[in-house]
Amino acid sequence: SPLSSSSAASDVYKRQKQLVWQDTPLVRAMVHGRILMVDEADKAPSEVVCILKGLLEDGEMLLPDGRRFVTPRSPLYHLDSAQHTSVVRVHQGFRVIALANRPGFPFLGNDLFDELGDSFACHLVGNPDRKSELQLLESYAPTVQRPVLCVD
Repeated sequence: SPLSSSSAASDVYKRQKQLVWQDTPLVRAMVHGRILMVDEADKAPSEVVCILKGLLEDGEMLLPDGRRFVTPRSPLYHLDSAQHTSVVRVHQGFRVIALANRPGFPFLGNDLFDELGDSFACHLVGNPDRKSELQLLESYAPTVQRPVLCVD
């Protein structure tokens, strides 16, 4: 489920459902080497941003169940995993893609670049020009009349 302004720090770690603990998408992505897509990351609460920042910059994330996920940035990464069963190496294929709006009106999100800009390779994606936007809309809604798609 997506992170939102109502997400709590516990939403990043685990979710409880009928006394069964399940790993969240973040934990599953770290274990299986998947890409974690964080949409509207600028709306995430500060405690969630702190957790992501710790993982991305320091290479560690400690879960309430005692597991400590580590990346090669952490000095714990090279420990013998047989002796340190609570240390879990993050899969090498794990990646994070965070989508965020620019700060300020009309989005009113946090300045994610200010908080995490040095943890990511940041790319600014501007809005498409009107012609490109119309082509995109027509490809998604080919049966909708052009006057409905064009707002002048």
